[in-house]
Amino acid sequence: MPFKIEPGRVIHFNDYEVIDAEILFEPPLADKPVEITASTFARKMTGARIQRTMLQMIMESLCVPLRSVVNDVLGVPYQKEGNSLESGFDTAGLIQYIFNRVEGTGFPNEISNQMKAVAQLPINETQPGDLLVWGTAALPTTAGIYIGGGKYITVDMLSEKVVIKYISRKWLPDFVGAIR
Repeated sequence: MPFKIEPGRVIHFNDYEVIDAEILFEPPLADKPVEITASTFARKMTGARIQRTMLQMIMESLCVPLRSVVNDVLGVPYQKEGNSLESGFDTAGLIQYIFNRVEGTGFPNEISNQMKAVAQLPINETQPGDLLVWGTAALPTTAGIYIGGGKYITVDMLSEKVVIKYISRKWLPDFVGAIR
């Protein structure tokens, strides 16, 4: 195998099984995107294909399927200003965490800023992974990530944990929009 990926590192081996290329990176954290911290390529090494493959491997390692992330966060307790499995989540922190894990990119931690970061669309055009927002554009009251089948994941303030809920028809008048 000429390529190998480890946490924070991807390497390429030459025909003699010697490392001839290495990229070090930090995964996205909060609103900070993935960061390449260092790269080393052998002096005589040429090949944009190898570099592209290494960068693609980094992004694939960072992008986790939505279902997997949903399973990881279900039941995690509410925590004001929380945005991790360890600390717990508030709604904006949960959305940020899911976007970071699924998209492999940094994402804002305030719902109003999250709404500015992506395009709005009507509820009938939603797809799994879209951000759903209720209230008004100026004052969002609740939000979640659509997971399909009329369901979304959010932090429920009554049970004080991350749960899956169904989109209620009575809430549609307050629906601001889905955001992709």
